[in-house]
Amino acid sequence: RLETYENARKVLNHARNAIPTEPAIWITAAKLEEAHGNTDMVERIIEKAIQALTRDQVVIDREQWLKEAEAAEGSDAPLTCAAIVRGTIWRGVEDDDRKRTWLDDAMSCLSRNSVETARAVYAHALTVFPAKKGIWIAASELERKHGTKESHAQMLKKAVSYCPKAEILWLMGAKEKWMDGDVQGAREVLMEAFAANPDSEDVWLAAAKLEWENEEYARARVLLQKACARAPTAKVWMKRA
Repeated sequence: RLETYENARKVLNHARNAIPTEPAIWITAAKLEEAHGNTDMVERIIEKAIQALTRDQVVIDREQWLKEAEAAEGSDAPLTCAAIVRGTIWRGVEDDDRKRTWLDDAMSCLSRNSVETARAVYAHALTVFPAKKGIWIAASELERKHGTKESHAQMLKKAVSYCPKAEILWLMGAKEKWMDGDVQGAREVLMEAFAANPDSEDVWLAAAKLEWENEEYARARVLLQKACARAPTAKVWMKRA
């Protein structure tokens, strides 16, 4: 902070040449570029850091780098944080353990209020496991609690595009619209849910409940009548009765 931007870059370049195996120098360089709006440089620097450290036989300890990601978040460098996660979170993890490990990583981050780090972990996990509804649910919950209404809605919309058969994701989206006072929006979500899951008891009952709670009793009865034909479960028949 005591140097101008250009001087700081020069100092860090000299430091990298002198001590190429020190991760903190690379991370500081990425944070410097982020602070000055050079967002495209951030990913490049972290990638070069991993390559250089690996080439010099420095062990990339994912636990330590996750702490570095959280530290970057704490110093208001979310792009550096995310780049570190993308570059290191998968290292040393067996294929069969990836989903569980990454979900645990994200929960640990959230327990320390490292929201951006957790968000980056979920984002990476979803590039590897785009059809896993559990990760989408966790990522959506993060946006519900810590994001904006827009980011939450966007996450749920993306979730159902990858997991159209996951009824719970549709129901979460419809409930969010309903709780926000957008009854028509909730109807539209449920209509899309019907298209993907025409025989789903839960979707039919949710649609009927939406109409009943909004005093659209005729609509609710029609839906329950159709539900008895499409999803004739005991629960559906009992609701109609």
